[in-house]
Amino acid sequence: MKKLPEFGNVTAVILAGGENSRMGGVDKGMLPVKNLPMIQYIAKQLESYFGEIIIGGKAGSYSFLGYRIIPDVSEKMGPLMGIYSCLLASASDLNFITACDIPDIRIGLVREMIRLSTESDIVVPVSADNNYEPLHGIYRKSVIPVAAELLKEKRLRLSDLFVKMKTIYVPFDGRGWYYNINTPADYSNYGKNPEGQA
Repeated sequence: MKKLPEFGNVTAVILAGGENSRMGGVDKGMLPVKNLPMIQYIAKQLESYFGEIIIGGKAGSYSFLGYRIIPDVSEKMGPLMGIYSCLLASASDLNFITACDIPDIRIGLVREMIRLSTESDIVVPVSADNNYEPLHGIYRKSVIPVAAELLKEKRLRLSDLFVKMKTIYVPFDGRGWYYNINTPADYSNYGKNPEGQA
């Protein structure tokens, strides 16, 4: 009998609908990491742990991965719209949402955020210097109506969502594994990191 995934009641969401402007228009999700497109490299790390994986992106994009692709309900409204659209489409109340430009997943951190989610609507990591990573956290479907209201008001900052919901911030040490690839220089530096051989 096939073993059920550890987070079988949680959907993993990879957001890949950004404009890639700081990358000169290059699709970050398709940048090679360990001989795979980065988005596929991320999905491979997630697929044995989660009951479902969905991709937030343009219709038809990344179809080679074989996962459901969820386009934004309205375009050019940033990551809040991506989160909202994917939560609407998700089969799960609990969702791990990450971005296609954060190549390395630390399952221990994800496990801790899922554990803490019993007491909250949102759980996101925060570093020692008080920088939080909103696109690498746990979101419940309870976020949907509040996100809808913020989008209607054109208040697109995720920090506005956090103050309206019960949000828990999990301390994490970003050194060594955490890397967010936004620019060609970021990608080049990631490849020089022993943990991130692109």
